[in-house]
Amino acid sequence: MRIFGKEFSKDDLRQRIGDISQVAGVKPYTLEDGFAQGVKALDIKTGAGFCFTVLPGRALDIAWMEHNGRPAGFIGKGGVTHSSYYGAYGHEWLRSFYAGVLTTCGLINSGPPEKEGIWDLGQHGRISNTPAVEVSHSTRWEGDELIMSVRGLMRETSIFYENLTLTRTITVKGGENKLTIHDEVQNQGFESIDFMLLYHVNIGFPIVDEGSLFLAPIMNTRGRDEEADKGLANYMHFEKPTPGYKEQVFFHKLAEDEKGLTFASIINEPMEIGFYISYNQKELPFLTEWKMMGQQDYVVGIEPGNCLPIGRKASKEKGWLDKLEPGNTKSFTLEMGMLTTWEEIEWYKGYNEVLLKGRKKG
Repeated sequence: MRIFGKEFSKDDLRQRIGDISQVAGVKPYTLEDGFAQGVKALDIKTGAGFCFTVLPGRALDIAWMEHNGRPAGFIGKGGVTHSSYYGAYGHEWLRSFYAGVLTTCGLINSGPPEKEGIWDLGQHGRISNTPAVEVSHSTRWEGDELIMSVRGLMRETSIFYENLTLTRTITVKGGENKLTIHDEVQNQGFESIDFMLLYHVNIGFPIVDEGSLFLAPIMNTRGRDEEADKGLANYMHFEKPTPGYKEQVFFHKLAEDEKGLTFASIINEPMEIGFYISYNQKELPFLTEWKMMGQQDYVVGIEPGNCLPIGRKASKEKGWLDKLEPGNTKSFTLEMGMLTTWEEIEWYKGYNEVLLKGRKKG
């Protein structure tokens, strides 16, 4: 385990500290103020200056993340909000959308609100406001590796209709600046279900700033609408906070390696800091970029998914809706982390070229 610029074995650390929480571990607590009152939280630190906060009361999503005090994510104007304030209809979802590093969207709808049969499907679905059950966390040694993990289950169900579960495991190693999310979506009902899952990853200042760059092995891009088309030539560059800015949304197709792996990142070279997410396009074939350069709403979304956030009707018309048969499970694995040195930023720039060249040769 590498911390404080030096390698330490398990025995080295045991001789130097009484309890591992001195340098790394998982700390549970409850938020107690304003709209966040009652939200359960888990702070996880790795000993490398990397720490993040998981919210069991909000689908085990990730609120804050930082490295040595420099944050990765964006926190919306309302701050973290308890799920009891969730507005299920229309765009009311936005009022409890604190953003954070990760907000999970789905499992029935991802995208704008719409009506399907008897249901009014609110924006981006219910799952991000669903409390986890059977939550557990652990800090354990596996040889000389310190492993911290959080696990829980979310249910999205209704009498007469769907019975879906999302089981999430978040794992991180001592001394590292990255984490892994492994999700399993299961249809526990007796009828086939069309489901949508999108990882709404939200990056803010200082990683997002004037001059920052969206870096990914992009093969082609299209705008969601006319507003996005205006900024199509500049989707990879970010401006300073801009009065009256209207959000722009881009849909990207990425190159991948022979296993289907790819990545997307945002880097701020002058500050030598960045954020990346790596995933498998066989599991998550779509990538959305949400570019919002407005004042206070200053954020860029990196959003891999098994869908685009265009709603169920449009997805069904295009034949893009993923399906789960009764009793079946689909798994999704993502890695995300912070780039904290110039060498790490250069490595991802090189990796980007490798993926693009490999695609051209193929």
